[in-house]
Amino acid sequence: MYIFMRLWQRLAPHKLLIFIRLLLESKELKTRRLKVLEHFSTTDPRTIDPEISEALNYLKNHKYSAFPYDWTHKYDNLLPEVFSDKKTHRLYILFDGKRMYFPEKYTKKHVTWAARSILKEQDLNSPHHYLTRDFQIDDDSIVVDAGVAEGNFALMAIEKAKRLYLIECNPEWIDALKLTFEPWKDKVIFVEKFLSDSPGEITTSIDTLLQPDAGDRYFIKMDIEGFEQKALIGMKKLIASGCAIKMDICTYHHPNDLIEIGRILDNYSFKSKVSDGYVLYFQPGEDPSFRKVLIRAVKS
Repeated sequence: MYIFMRLWQRLAPHKLLIFIRLLLESKELKTRRLKVLEHFSTTDPRTIDPEISEALNYLKNHKYSAFPYDWTHKYDNLLPEVFSDKKTHRLYILFDGKRMYFPEKYTKKHVTWAARSILKEQDLNSPHHYLTRDFQIDDDSIVVDAGVAEGNFALMAIEKAKRLYLIECNPEWIDALKLTFEPWKDKVIFVEKFLSDSPGEITTSIDTLLQPDAGDRYFIKMDIEGFEQKALIGMKKLIASGCAIKMDICTYHHPNDLIEIGRILDNYSFKSKVSDGYVLYFQPGEDPSFRKVLIRAVKS
């Protein structure tokens, strides 16, 4: 079946693939897509950001997607090579030239879908990509990855990191991450707690984890399901240390995150830039909205 899928996706005409995917769109996703179009149908087109207009036009003829743009099509066809570790019997792919392991219950199909999502998210056209040509991790930085999941950002950071904190609470991912980061275990610290503004039974904070020394450089990535504001409040000692800090902070989990997180970063005297583009955010009980995804921030 996997071989057949490879042949089909390589040989079938692109327009045919788009049409078939639209036909096969699940009832749930079709309902979501039509609700998005209905919600924005009464909005004056002249008041809509051109990128949002592009996304709405895309949704008229394509299946539902959180990134409804043409550049995502290459990932719809992607069938990454999936390997099996003979020693651990775990599946993995190569990401940034390094092994990325997956939870024990994952099949090749699960890994394929996960790989597509990861690569789509970090495409240079994506509003969610963490690193750009002008925004990189400095050598010998102390790196904090809050909300690790598969570990893609951490794998991009590991060779430059002096020390790497992996903050993740999902036991399935912790198990897989320990295999992924085995080659660098001497400089990786696993933190199986939620990142917040203060330490507790199931929480920790940046100021609890880190003891900054003069001259240290930090890179902090936060994608923690709406706890970003609290986590930023919990790093006042690090800010006061005067150490150089770069941050990637996700801003789409709550409607006002972009404004509130921007305000906190301004108070901390960061220079900030919002990533280009939008994500379509549509959760049960909420109206659909297009939200800015990421703030990249620097404090020298």
